[in-house]
Amino acid sequence: MGELSRRRNYRKHTTEHRDVERMIFQIPTLGNYKTVNRTIEAVRGYALPMKIEFWVIVEEEDKNKQDYECDRVLVVPKEFTCNALYKARALEYARRFRLSLIESGGLPSKYLLLQADDDSTPSKEFLNECLHVEADLIVGTITPRVNGFWNTILDYERSVACATTCNLWTNIGIPIWAHGEALCLSARVDRSIEYSFPTNVEDVYLMHKLASVKIISSEDMIYTHKVALERKYTLYNSTKPVIITPPLTFSDAVKQRRRWEWGHIRVIRGRLLPLSSRLRLSLQYGTGMGVYMIATVGIALHVLGFVSYGPNLTPLTDSTLILWFGVRGYSVGRVKGPKHAIAAMISSYLTVTLNFLVHIIGLVQGDPKKFEVIAKA
Repeated sequence: MGELSRRRNYRKHTTEHRDVERMIFQIPTLGNYKTVNRTIEAVRGYALPMKIEFWVIVEEEDKNKQDYECDRVLVVPKEFTCNALYKARALEYARRFRLSLIESGGLPSKYLLLQADDDSTPSKEFLNECLHVEADLIVGTITPRVNGFWNTILDYERSVACATTCNLWTNIGIPIWAHGEALCLSARVDRSIEYSFPTNVEDVYLMHKLASVKIISSEDMIYTHKVALERKYTLYNSTKPVIITPPLTFSDAVKQRRRWEWGHIRVIRGRLLPLSSRLRLSLQYGTGMGVYMIATVGIALHVLGFVSYGPNLTPLTDSTLILWFGVRGYSVGRVKGPKHAIAAMISSYLTVTLNFLVHIIGLVQGDPKKFEVIAKA
């Protein structure tokens, strides 16, 4: 269903040349100039048929401002305030700066904004699709760099999530997940939708909640939902890869997933999005965690002889298992190739077990209440 929705959008919105004059590629970072420079170098080497201007967004305390090999280093002043924190605050400052450039004639109003994290690299295929699909918000498929067996298979789950969840819900305009590893925005979205709160949604209660509750993560998900809630923008989930660095240690994996998990819990508990969005998030979390627990306990009970089923159900269970392996192999293989497709099938249970464990540990540890940084290289 997701692939059918994506192909429909691709046929409907693909054009030979988008009516844009410039692409701005921005990366917010907390001093990771080496990984940022590697990303900029890689994207410069794509030789795309479009002028790309590279921006790096840093805080005043960044001691490496002179080391970024980009067109513009944008420093967020300490005195800048808005109803957003950390990366969202930096992105909002950059957005307002672009508005001032347009007003002064320093930036054409027809541009594309591509933003990435400082540990992610959008592929050439993804950028080419951004230049030919006239959607207002485009996200790619998360694809882990190879960085050891355990680190790589941990983030196979993100490729699977893109294929089985984002590909459907984003392409029908009601997203669940969203990520900022590579997010392409049209100028009209960038000029209209704030990272800062309150939102433009015509819901007085929601506006007050967004103004009074500051989130410390999930800013990309909040932003994508805000774009969708306007009901006038086209969303597109691409199957082209966006390469990311997986967490380099188990501790960092817990730290990363804990940040996401509690950001989502804040969104749901604080009613920071309409009920329909919160229900989709809750259902997706509950299904993933619940099915894992039920299935794992079920295996143990079956092996111990407490649960049994007749031979007439064997074709159903066997076909379900084959489908499980097939979907996971396809989801990873289409962005990583056949070797990783096989690895993803073989390591399926290890992958979901690792992700279950880091989520449970993060849940038990509680709300981090601050933005926890993990190693990038």
